[in-house]
Amino acid sequence: MTHPLVGRSYTFEDGNRIEIIQVREVDELRGGSSVTYLAYQGPGIPQKLILNYQQFIEIYGQLFE
Repeated sequence: MTHPLVGRSYTFEDGNRIEIIQVREVDELRGGSSVTYLAYQGPGIPQKLILNYQQFIEIYGQLFE
């Protein structure tokens, strides 16, 4: 089953964008779930980043409500 956030994206006013590509469960020692997302800045190649699910929600959660 796919997580509801997977495939969602948000474009900022300056044209930069983040796109969620994976939400995955990891063991509790690593902190629970993780979110893998792409950060697009300008016309360049996107940067692939991974954050703990809780950290991602604290930073970007309001963009995906």
